[in-house]
Amino acid sequence: MIKIMKYYLIVFAALFSFHISHGQIVKNGDPEAIEQILQNAADFSKHVMAGNVDGIVASYTDDAKIFPNGGKILDGTNIERYWTPREGYKTVFHKISPEEVTVINDTAYDYGYYEGATENPDGQVSKWAGKYVIVWKKTDTQWKMYLDIWNTTK
Repeated sequence: MIKIMKYYLIVFAALFSFHISHGQIVKNGDPEAIEQILQNAADFSKHVMAGNVDGIVASYTDDAKIFPNGGKILDGTNIERYWTPREGYKTVFHKISPEEVTVINDTAYDYGYYEGATENPDGQVSKWAGKYVIVWKKTDTQWKMYLDIWNTTK
């Protein structure tokens, strides 16, 4: 009986430690910059869910490029057009989960996974997920997205 209890205790400890360590973000560089980048990424998700196109566009540098899944590289006003929701559609969930954030001087990158859900005009919800890489630039005192690439996962 004691052997069985020890076994379950070891299994529980192993699972608990995996749960705690899984999902931790590797952070390299200036901690203040990293925190601002993480906050800006969270704010970006809020803008997407609110349909706030101005907030989304303001998250990017003036010379930003986006690389949507299966599409052409977009810049300038094409970024605004891309993020403008189609009539009757709403992003009801959007989350960015970075695996690593690295800051080198006034440039940074992060990569990880994203997930979300979109509600169509009939009320049906479609879920989606994928992986991404973002290159950030520091513009004055703000970190903004310069290159944003993503693709879906199955």
